[in-house]
Amino acid sequence: MPHKEFEIWLDTVTRLLIRRETQGGRITAFAVVLLAFVDGGWVDIARFDTAHGCPHEDVPGRKAGLLQKVWHDDLGYRQAYELAIARL
Repeated sequence: MPHKEFEIWLDTVTRLLIRRETQGGRITAFAVVLLAFVDGGWVDIARFDTAHGCPHEDVPGRKAGLLQKVWHDDLGYRQAYELAIARL
């Protein structure tokens, strides 16, 4: 499975970290992570991924852990991947 990782810088303190795996041109797994540089370090602000076999969005809290998990089981992997990049 081809594996690709890259970053999209949104500004000097905010970036998207993108990882995806494909097979035959189809996305088989992905993670799109919004990171911000806060207080001298990179903080995970939001994440879309397929870690549980279904596209979903994680909204972490800085001190409280995971605040919300939004399932996108009505979307295919490519649709969810494109939504993640557009939304984050």
